Amino acid sequence: MKYRVKYKILPAGVGPDDYEPADLEDGETLLELPDPEPAGFIGDHLISYGPHDHEVRQALASRLPDGATPIVLRVDRV
Repeated sequence: MKYRVKYKILPAGVGPDDYEPADLEDGETLLELPDPEPAGFIGDHLISYGPHDHEVRQALASRLPDGATPIVLRVDRV
């Protein structure tokens, strides 16, 4: 399933006290991730969870420079 993911990039070697969120580089990409697990029904509608956070972060990390960490802001199914 395809998802549009918006994120910020925490550069390598930067700790949580070393930056202002507004100063981080923004990113947006489309990712192909496994189908979400069904969560049950609400009335006649089957609802499902979105992709697991670790799957999203792992897919993003493979696209970033070594040591950079993605901070996921939003995941939307396309």
